[in-house]
Amino acid sequence: MNRPIIFLDFDGVLNTEQHQAKLAVDRLPNKDAWGPLFDPRAVANLRKIIDATDAAIVISSSWRYIHQPGSLRMMWEVRELPGEILDTTPYGAAYISRGEDIECWLSQHGQHDYVIIDDLDDFYPTQHDRYVETNPIVGISEADAKTAIEILKSKA
Repeated sequence: MNRPIIFLDFDGVLNTEQHQAKLAVDRLPNKDAWGPLFDPRAVANLRKIIDATDAAIVISSSWRYIHQPGSLRMMWEVRELPGEILDTTPYGAAYISRGEDIECWLSQHGQHDYVIIDDLDDFYPTQHDRYVETNPIVGISEADAKTAIEILKSKA
């Protein structure tokens, strides 16, 4: 059986407005070699999803345009982030939507149970029952984590 997949965005999901503002107020560094630092609360909620479902991560974030998969995996290790990055969604010269990128990945790798976690709805109507929309101010909330777990467990 294939592991479930989390198609994961970063900005507005793990990189939150609230955390960046707190770092600025506290006069702490807000980025490292890869970019903005992620919100520990959002990361903890991602960890809850992974712990409950054993899902692997496929990066759908625009960060995949800047960083190669190996660099993202290194960031994951250095930042001590939860789970395993399996892959990134493909992207071509003509960007249409993240929904299309996800469909392309699924057609290349076989069908998986999956959830999409993103702060912007750029998905096909047929994907909406697998989509968790985060608030970019706070990223993945406890309620979002619960919804993502329910989606992955109900589709299994």
